[in-house]
Amino acid sequence: MSENPVDLTAKPLTTISGHEGNIQRIEYLPVGERIVTCSADKTVRIWDVENSEQEGTTMQHEGSVLGLAVTRDGKRILSSGGDNIIRTWDPGDPTAKPLITILGHGDYIRSIAYLPGGTQIVTCSARDMTVRIWDVENGEQEGTSMEHQDILYALAVTRDGKRILSGGEDKRIKVWDSGELVLGPLEGHTDPVNCVRWSLDGSQLFSASDDRTVRCWDSDAGEPIGEPWTGHTDWVNSISLSPDGTKLVSASRDKTVRFWDAHSGDPIDQPLQHDHAPLTTISGHEGAIWNMAYLPRGTRIVTCSWDETVRIWDVENGKQEGTSMKHGDRLFGLAVTRDGKRILSGGDDKRIRVWDAKTHKLIEEWRSHTGWIFCIAISPDDHLAASGDHQAIHVYGVESGELVLGPIKGHEGVVNCVVWSLDGSQLFSASYDCTIRCWDSEDGKAIGEPWMGHTADVGSISLSPDGTKLASASDDKSVRFWDARSGAPNGQPLRHGGPLYAVTFSPSGEFVASGGHNEKVSIWCVPQWDDSQKQVIAAFRYYPTPFLTVFIPAGTEFLLRRVSSANFS
Repeated sequence: MSENPVDLTAKPLTTISGHEGNIQRIEYLPVGERIVTCSADKTVRIWDVENSEQEGTTMQHEGSVLGLAVTRDGKRILSSGGDNIIRTWDPGDPTAKPLITILGHGDYIRSIAYLPGGTQIVTCSARDMTVRIWDVENGEQEGTSMEHQDILYALAVTRDGKRILSGGEDKRIKVWDSGELVLGPLEGHTDPVNCVRWSLDGSQLFSASDDRTVRCWDSDAGEPIGEPWTGHTDWVNSISLSPDGTKLVSASRDKTVRFWDAHSGDPIDQPLQHDHAPLTTISGHEGAIWNMAYLPRGTRIVTCSWDETVRIWDVENGKQEGTSMKHGDRLFGLAVTRDGKRILSGGDDKRIRVWDAKTHKLIEEWRSHTGWIFCIAISPDDHLAASGDHQAIHVYGVESGELVLGPIKGHEGVVNCVVWSLDGSQLFSASYDCTIRCWDSEDGKAIGEPWMGHTADVGSISLSPDGTKLASASDDKSVRFWDARSGAPNGQPLRHGGPLYAVTFSPSGEFVASGGHNEKVSIWCVPQWDDSQKQVIAAFRYYPTPFLTVFIPAGTEFLLRRVSSANFS
């Protein structure tokens, strides 16, 4: 196995080329082996996704093709566009002649969708400002046209086909049933509406606009649900709901795709470019915030800072709770017992202080360290606390405060991170000496040789939820994976563009998130992931993120900076 990091930048499995203009829409045909595309080159084409080759003859329009739809059985393709014509195609016909040509709109047809049953379609046209329903067998319009007062861009149909949603240049959204306006116009966007979508149960609707926002609406009352979802810095062109209805993805002219919780509107994961508005911004520390942890129930967090204090905050209102807990120097290490009763902190003053989380009073102070304390980790059973300093690990009894093991020596540099195994029988540590080590937590003896491979400081390690893999992040710009039992390298390293200071496994163990010098977070598939482990339940998770701009789930933003190694001397 190669020891040299390789470039694992995400690359497409297949690249398909052939169109001579912008590709406007893509749809999968049933089974997933073929896709159909439409383009500004006036064509509709079918492609084999395995070999990237076009199938059959190109289907021709007389203008740019903007709308595309496929029946659920895959036997019909519908297309529409700048020639004001709707065409129906048989994907198996080698002649590529349209089965039916539908005329009626007075301007180019922006969007098209099948109604359930497959015998009717609904279309919206831009400048004739109407939504219409058509019989696909005879090409005749059914019912009256549904009108807007300006150019139309957006169209969506409920799963049962009973209600239609439309929006456009007039910044309004309308809901139709049997050709009649039953709700709206809904007003709230300050610029044109580009895309609309229904929730799976039809109780809510979502909209995307040139005003850079996504909005959620109650489909019965027509009232907005919550505030606009902000984060994009340019027009939001398209939105799509995940198959289970829990997530919404948005695409924008700002060249980013963003993910949102469809119920709350909270940003999810990517793109972790720190420009969306947090739900709560907490301020009060007078120095860099170096570490943080949630208290049980998730309504409060605890932070430690270079201003020599530990503080507890209410994540809903952003206010500090109680008095600050004070040290005599800068703080780096922080941990909370799982019952939430005690807080442990440590830093430049070479002391670990134990605080009562309810009263904020000092319970005791542990003074066995001879160097700055950079990390603290509590064992899965809450009985022990491990901490790392310049070159050693100390293990304390949480109740007694007595040093029960250590100092454990072996590293030749600062111990940046310590992690317990799931059963508490082992400790893993990462260091500035470019190595990771494994220790027996009973006697403090090293298990095996140092894990070699990184060529620079190892700043962070994380254990997979099933306890079988360890991920490490380093200044050598790579994330590496290790067998947690043997220390053997596991898969190829992930190459980044700059030094890395933090890494953590996802709860499923399928992914790792990493970040560092560029203040961005990358999400990666874990090499050699075993599909049989997808149902593993994480009994214990460790999230070492002391060097990142971190957006915690409640939306509270803290800026965390890493100190250069020169500052540790």
